[in-house]
Amino acid sequence: MPLPKIATPTYELVLPSTKQTIKYRPFLVKEEKLLVLALESEDNKQITNAVKAVIKSCVTSRGVKVEQLPTFDIEYLFLNIRGKSVGEEVEVNITAPDDGETQIPITISLDEIEVVENEEHN
Repeated sequence: MPLPKIATPTYELVLPSTKQTIKYRPFLVKEEKLLVLALESEDNKQITNAVKAVIKSCVTSRGVKVEQLPTFDIEYLFLNIRGKSVGEEVEVNITAPDDGETQIPITISLDEIEVVENEEHN
């Protein structure tokens, strides 16, 4: 008797570069572990490969080739996957521009992040 499949929610997203609608799911614990291990290595190539591997695992639409996506599509897609997986708000500290030292905590909603397109870019 096979193990039961655990149902995960699916979401839709329009890729900014191609306007293609794709479906994705939140990342699971095994994919989160892959990201944590890559982050601990502090190797940019390993982090990039882990992000791409997570995206490949989470995108359920056929025909999406992560290696061929522009960087802004990868970042946008990963932010949306991360938002549905861990939480849609991220708390970060920014440095005050007036003195260059004071750290100010702010909350960023990942749902509100959009890719700004320049009409002159080709």
